[in-house]
Amino acid sequence: MTEKNNLAEEVFCLQYELNTLANLLLRGESERWVPGFLREITEFSHSERYKLACKYIRGKKVLDVACGTGKGSNIMATVGAAMHVTGFDIQPEALRYANHRNGASNINFKVADVQTFELTNEFDVVVSFETIEHLTNYKAFLVNVSKCLKSDGLFIVSTPISSLPLNEYPDNPHHVQEWGFMEFQAILEDLFDIEKVYVQLYPKINTPSIQRKNDLSRRITNKIKRTFLGTEAPVLVPDSQATTIFSAIEEFTQQYAKEELGTLRYGYQIVIAKAK
Repeated sequence: MTEKNNLAEEVFCLQYELNTLANLLLRGESERWVPGFLREITEFSHSERYKLACKYIRGKKVLDVACGTGKGSNIMATVGAAMHVTGFDIQPEALRYANHRNGASNINFKVADVQTFELTNEFDVVVSFETIEHLTNYKAFLVNVSKCLKSDGLFIVSTPISSLPLNEYPDNPHHVQEWGFMEFQAILEDLFDIEKVYVQLYPKINTPSIQRKNDLSRRITNKIKRTFLGTEAPVLVPDSQATTIFSAIEEFTQQYAKEELGTLRYGYQIVIAKAK
């Protein structure tokens, strides 16, 4: 890449980051993970899921569904030592950002609709974090995932735990539907054998808006310093602090009553399933 092209991509990424910050401050929206420009609790939750995925992907050919700006793909390609990662997303701008900020020699980003892509026996592992609840045709998506996996390939998928068996009017306006703890697993079982279920639960916290803005102001300042001055600053809250506001991921072994999940205990489930 020439110096001129590199500068153009850097300017594009900075604009993308500022738009992310503006949407969060003005609209309270943060649907895409742009590192350094989200609340620390949000970044922590995303990174922990990809750390879990890293336990299953070493030396594997991986598809990251709805990869967004590519940070998770980068984690799996580098920290997780995947053989190769393909990142699918429907937004070209997000993938342009991904290529510049989070690219690596063993990553390939592609524009694709996860409800309509057709591949057969391509991947050892498909990772899909916070995707299925956004889809109008989630059944077609699950069929496509099952087809693109190699024999005995793994599907690693997460979704919020709803208080209802099926909530077709979620509070999050970007979600088409959400499922209860057992109900979500039931929709997977036609095509997959569930091997493990993890939960990532958090306490209900009402953080004052002024504190959230101060946190974001600090993070944008740190980003500018890293970009233009070359100085380093922490991006994520230390694990010892983060786990007090968002719990570590833990395998579900009946330690919580199922009826509490989504009602008294809020968070996400992460299912490890094997293609039938």
